[in-house]
Amino acid sequence: MRFPMPFPDFRAMMEPMWSAMDEFFRTPPGWSFNLPAVDIEETDDAYVVTAEVPGFDKKDIEVELHNDVLVIRGKREREEGRRFLRRERTWSSTQFQRMLQLPGPVDPHRVSAEFSKGELVITLPKVEKTGGFRIPLR
Repeated sequence: MRFPMPFPDFRAMMEPMWSAMDEFFRTPPGWSFNLPAVDIEETDDAYVVTAEVPGFDKKDIEVELHNDVLVIRGKREREEGRRFLRRERTWSSTQFQRMLQLPGPVDPHRVSAEFSKGELVITLPKVEKTGGFRIPLR
């Protein structure tokens, strides 16, 4: 006797593991695992990605979209010649890369991004999926 496992339940169960493996294998060598916290929200019309990037300026951040994969990169230049009495913030916290697979296709021409007070909000409008169509024979 087989017990069907609904796909959405399986996906929800496996998502944390897939996400962790994705970050492990996609993070460039030498880059930090101190990645910015990210929320991905789905509305009726769009996916909204919010990332916390405290201490970064707008000029330090790049956002790209490739085949429904959102890439967020940040890099600050190290300040040389300073004499620290205590140093807890390391070089590794000054660069990061996150690659996020979006759950569906988006319209790349309507994507928008806003940055304010260390928070990056990216709105990715969904593209309506076509269910296919019949092609008449001639």
